[in-house]
Amino acid sequence: MHIISNLKRLALNFYFWVFLAFGVSLTFAIVYKFMDPGQKYNTVVSDGKGYYAYLPALFIYDDLSFGFNQTIEKQKHPETMYTDYRYKLDQERVYTKYYLGTSIAYSPFFFGAHGISKGMGWDADGYTAIYHGAIVLAAIFYSMLALIFFGKILDIYGIKHWVKVLVILGAYFGSNWFYYTCWESSLSHPYSAGIIAMLIYFVLVFKSKPSTRLALLLGFLLGFVTLIRPVNILVILFLPMFFVSFKAFVAFCKKHIFKARVLLASLLAFFAVVSLQLIMYKAQIDQWYIYAYSHEKFFFMQPHILDFLFSIRKGFFVYAPLFIFSIFGLVTWYKVNKFQPLWWLGTFLFITYVFSSWHMWWYGGTWGTRVFIEYLLFFSIPLAIFLNKLKGGWIKVVVTIACLFIFNNVLQQYQYRKGILHYEQMTWQNYKDIFLYPIIP
Repeated sequence: MHIISNLKRLALNFYFWVFLAFGVSLTFAIVYKFMDPGQKYNTVVSDGKGYYAYLPALFIYDDLSFGFNQTIEKQKHPETMYTDYRYKLDQERVYTKYYLGTSIAYSPFFFGAHGISKGMGWDADGYTAIYHGAIVLAAIFYSMLALIFFGKILDIYGIKHWVKVLVILGAYFGSNWFYYTCWESSLSHPYSAGIIAMLIYFVLVFKSKPSTRLALLLGFLLGFVTLIRPVNILVILFLPMFFVSFKAFVAFCKKHIFKARVLLASLLAFFAVVSLQLIMYKAQIDQWYIYAYSHEKFFFMQPHILDFLFSIRKGFFVYAPLFIFSIFGLVTWYKVNKFQPLWWLGTFLFITYVFSSWHMWWYGGTWGTRVFIEYLLFFSIPLAIFLNKLKGGWIKVVVTIACLFIFNNVLQQYQYRKGILHYEQMTWQNYKDIFLYPIIP
């Protein structure tokens, strides 16, 4: 009886579930990353190499032209998937298109790996297995940070404990979030998710207790998440959703945000962080700004909204079907407050329009819609509202379906890692052929 009582007490502690998610993530990383002879050198890959390069460039090689890309990365470490992330303006001026924010998020873990390597007398070149492992730990840290702040935000909405646990674990394991945390850990999305979750939580705190200190923090967090991915600044479009009406939002801004001290503090913090990228450009190419993505751009007259959301190739609702219930949640929410779900819907459609207008709307060789990972918080709110209002037999029906969605998603993570689920060219026939494989051969 004493054991059962303790288990019940643990189950009612939200942080136990976060710790459980951490334990699963760390165990997965140890078994499939740290102990795998091939994978332990292949965390900092693809776009991650461009994000990461700032750290060895600044703190090991003192080389912002990234000459070590050809020597250390290509020649010394052939065991790591090679990427040339350098772009040249001319023979002397070299830069990378990737923004600085993700490397800043990595940095405490990079310094830890570098310090251990030097202290132990190991090769401290920035690209041995310990550095790759440090980035996995960084991604897990930021994802757990996001889960904690997800929980705090749902508490403000008065969500029941079991709903909060199901929604948060469902968002993490029932989408591609877990995969991009523990496998392709060097991509920017888990880091954005952690900072955005903090940002939204402190927005809600500021809403109840405005202060200059909080304004400074909010400016810093918004600057940080913008420095990670500039398009992340679109997150501010969701802010009116946290007020009972647009009129209430405008009134709050006039009363508390447009005060000179508050506005100045937030703007100074924001621009102080964002300016780091401008300073980096100046140091690299002797000009304050360049559109670093060169020929890659948005085609706003040619969006792929339906493909982005529903195609078998990368559709968000196809590879994260749990969040179909978020749409049902809008109806439940509408019965309580008409403005908030309508604003959510309008913002969701606008952000979908923007993301689906990228020249490569499927975002390359990826699993699912990875650019929505940092926005799963906003899908979790109507999902939680929907589940929170369920009664009677509907609870069992919906929770069973939700758990099946999560299970299938976990299985698809295995399929994707093994190359069964194709990274770019999935079709409905392929999807049917591999559905529930290897459980059903």
